[in-house]
Amino acid sequence: MFAQFGLSPGMRLAPEDLVTYLGMWLTSETSAATSNLRKLWLRTDSHDRIAAIAAVELANWDGVLQDSAVTVTAGRALVVANLRAGFLRSSLDLSLGFRPLGDLMDGQMEVLETAGRWVPFGFSPGTAGLWRNTYTEIIDFASMLDGVVRIRHNGTVDGFEYKRFPRTVVPLVYDELQSAYIQSDRLQLGSDSLLLVRTKDKTAAGPVPEVERVLAECARPGFSKQTNLTGLPLGWTLFTNVQIFGAPKSSTKFNELVPLARNQLTVAGGLRIPSRIRKWSTFSPPEIRAAVQSESKLRVTLSNCHDDEVTHEWKSANGALVAELSNLALKDGDYQVALYAGSKTIPTQQVSLRLRSSFDVDPAWERAPRLTYSLTTPLGALSASEDAPEDIFVDGMIAQGESGISATATATARILWSNPRSVIERSTIRIGTPDPQSCVVTGAHAIQLPPALDRHAPKVIEGACKSCGLVKRYPGWLPRWGRAKPSAHDESQPYFAISKLPTVEGNPANWDVALDALMHLGGGPFATLASVATQLEGSALFVDIFTRSLESLGHIAVERDDRWQPVRWEVSPTCFAQTADGRYRLAGYWPSHARESVALFGEVDVVEIPSERAPTETFLTGVVEIVAEGIAQTVHTEIASNAGVAILDSLPRLSDIGESLPRMSTPGFDTAEHFDSGSASWIPTRDLSVSGGYRLRRGFESLYIYRSAADINTGQVAITSAYLAKHLAANEIGQTLLFYHEASQSLFAPQGCELPGLFERAAVALSGRLPDAKQIKFKSNKRKCLAYSSFDRYCADLLTTLLTT
Repeated sequence: MFAQFGLSPGMRLAPEDLVTYLGMWLTSETSAATSNLRKLWLRTDSHDRIAAIAAVELANWDGVLQDSAVTVTAGRALVVANLRAGFLRSSLDLSLGFRPLGDLMDGQMEVLETAGRWVPFGFSPGTAGLWRNTYTEIIDFASMLDGVVRIRHNGTVDGFEYKRFPRTVVPLVYDELQSAYIQSDRLQLGSDSLLLVRTKDKTAAGPVPEVERVLAECARPGFSKQTNLTGLPLGWTLFTNVQIFGAPKSSTKFNELVPLARNQLTVAGGLRIPSRIRKWSTFSPPEIRAAVQSESKLRVTLSNCHDDEVTHEWKSANGALVAELSNLALKDGDYQVALYAGSKTIPTQQVSLRLRSSFDVDPAWERAPRLTYSLTTPLGALSASEDAPEDIFVDGMIAQGESGISATATATARILWSNPRSVIERSTIRIGTPDPQSCVVTGAHAIQLPPALDRHAPKVIEGACKSCGLVKRYPGWLPRWGRAKPSAHDESQPYFAISKLPTVEGNPANWDVALDALMHLGGGPFATLASVATQLEGSALFVDIFTRSLESLGHIAVERDDRWQPVRWEVSPTCFAQTADGRYRLAGYWPSHARESVALFGEVDVVEIPSERAPTETFLTGVVEIVAEGIAQTVHTEIASNAGVAILDSLPRLSDIGESLPRMSTPGFDTAEHFDSGSASWIPTRDLSVSGGYRLRRGFESLYIYRSAADINTGQVAITSAYLAKHLAANEIGQTLLFYHEASQSLFAPQGCELPGLFERAAVALSGRLPDAKQIKFKSNKRKCLAYSSFDRYCADLLTTLLTT
């Protein structure tokens, strides 16, 4: 039923708003409801109870379709969007998604091109059964929005197809489970949304002016119109920061702009902490958004669950209300939010609100295994494990033991990758555009209605277009002719003053809030860390950047599987990590109250350095070692003296890591690229008979492998990470991708060639900050690079030795 009427997973509706949909569903001849439920619905006094249960089920629904829903929702493809506004750049990332029916899904699909050919098209699995096209596929998204999308399983001719038909207005509603905007049938009251609108249609003015008019009437102030945004297809306009708080005052031909519910209490925004229960960060709480269309007045209360005492109350005589909790300085705890419509004393809707921070650690952390980097084997430099630390290990920023490797190579200013980069042009997939005279373009749909039977007319008559499958619903009763329509000034109609609501602002969550949320969790499956990261920026690339940055800074330990994909993580122990210039950086588990206690010591200067691409780093400056030791004893922490040098001294050679990697037979692939160390770029190839690093693409995955000279003879490969494959390729020829600038004591690497594993942590520990982005010029070429600072001659030579010998 939820999918049939366009209700989104996790949507929180008042039970009274579900009564209409339940009545339509349970009285329909095609309903999959049981006969007992149908009979129970015939009793009017059961409607409220059934609707209440349905509201709970909808709030907990993850979008997975049951077998009983197949006949209603089969074969629907959706647009999925991420609005990237982070430090990388502002852009719109579009993708194609669908929820497959059945268990036989391997990601190998086909899509119908404009030319009429079925071509291979890879999909990768996501959350709650949603599969999205892989990043290796490049779609002409203008054709995807304008055309009829047809997807089928690879190799099937007459098999089941997933389809998407073009629309003039495409609502995209934010889905907490996906951390992305998912195409919906309609906008939802109070929900964060995007609107993709075709710039031109059959009318002279186009649909954009009407959409702007409707949003001005019923959307919260702060929405914006984008026409020139990276990733926005040509011929389309994007409306961002859209939050609907009521139905349009005047009629509109776009039903997508008319919300489903009449009354809605929404708790959204802020930073959500992944858990079995719904909770938010205390330092980035959500907003309370309430909209009531059945009454003019509404009241929202916030009460403490422990004593049911109402701590805050908000009232509105305009039918809409936004309460910003960030201004209340709420503490960790459990709260209850209740919406009262009009003068009612029984809440129309209630929502639980739980706030947590690093001050209140999740009890599950106690059951999570301790993760450390055991260097008794070379592979310990790439992944943490729950193995007990032995002679040589790294735990957070503390290194124990030495590898005994002495510097025998000299870091030089020679640039290995001075050749021009190779530019790879990938083919673009165009999806078939419909006939300009078709109904999806002209709007002249041929709706086929069911025959009128000799029985009581249903409340709603449902029909579908014979050409495109568009579903329309019509009232099943005759209008009462002569009834006067209420005038625009009818005092009996609810009055909405949307313009008085506070302006929509961007997500206040940042790296510091995200790190505090991780310190509350303590550790767990990688999916929990990824869930926090995607709330800062919803892309797979940022999740990787976020993970590696926190791991390099020594805040977390990350365990990886045999394909070097993260599987578990844990916050590192509390530590004072000494940098090369003698400062002490706070690394690992440092909740806010612990940081504040350090600042109380009069003998130290506490310096905080904020960053847009990393958490705020806190340093103790002007501190002699004996004072630092006294502070460490008082706050129950350890000191990692010369942390960067100590980690470097414990690391194995990169060549030993390459030899220790597990081997396997050469896998099959669709395309292959070889890493060229001379240009630090990927070059297409079909020949894997040369030693070095490779990137293989097959199905919905990219696989990075390394082949040594011995592997060529045995026909084997070693699976690696992207960064390890590049540095092993340089190591295979006795070179390094780094070059040394002695005057600034900096090592430079080409962008995209960050150091792997603990090599990166050691380089970052010397300066206490992530590498700086630089642009250098050589041989009339410009390249973006990463600069690792605070490298004296000893450290530069030792790292060069580890990477080249």
